[in-house]
Amino acid sequence: MNNLPFDTVGLDANEVQRLEDSYKALKAKFNIEVPGKANLHINKFELFNNSQNLAVGGVLLINPPVNSCYLTFIRSFYANSAGGRGGGSQNTSYYKNQAWAFVDLKKDFGRVLIRRETFTDRIMELVHPVEVKFADDKIFTHYFYVVANDIEKAIVAMTPDFRSIIKDYVNEGLVIEIVNYTLVIGNINPITAVQTVYIAEIANKIAALN
Repeated sequence: MNNLPFDTVGLDANEVQRLEDSYKALKAKFNIEVPGKANLHINKFELFNNSQNLAVGGVLLINPPVNSCYLTFIRSFYANSAGGRGGGSQNTSYYKNQAWAFVDLKKDFGRVLIRRETFTDRIMELVHPVEVKFADDKIFTHYFYVVANDIEKAIVAMTPDFRSIIKDYVNEGLVIEIVNYTLVIGNINPITAVQTVYIAEIANKIAALN
């Protein structure tokens, strides 16, 4: 496919193929458009602040104008140095893409992080309780680790419908970060068509909430 609507410079053939497969899968399930301009401001999210080598490689609108959400391919740059023959060194560099979706929300959530809860989280909670818990949703509370800078605001914003959508994807290893009216969801794994569609699905459902 030679008409991919995003940057493929510096990608190897396997990475381009993964992008092609993901793009085809998205087009088969959603109405997809390429925005004229998208200011996603990824640097305001802690998820992306741990690396200085990230860039937006492409953005797709999902089901516009019905919903306000984007599927974004974030490019990560890697550089390796290894010893070569004769004591010299060999340098290699390459790009990998991750799929993340951004959603414009109708409510202010404050700052919130949501991910699958681990055993370590449960142990730490005994010592230093910081997790947001939902008394009316023990299943969600059991499976997901939620922290927020404004607990009351987060509880009000994370309605039963919102939590129900997330529970449907409990086994997908997804991470959600929310900064006020903007949500981002995805994971750090290399892209696959199946995973990219999952991310787009959940973003589209969240964007459709009242």
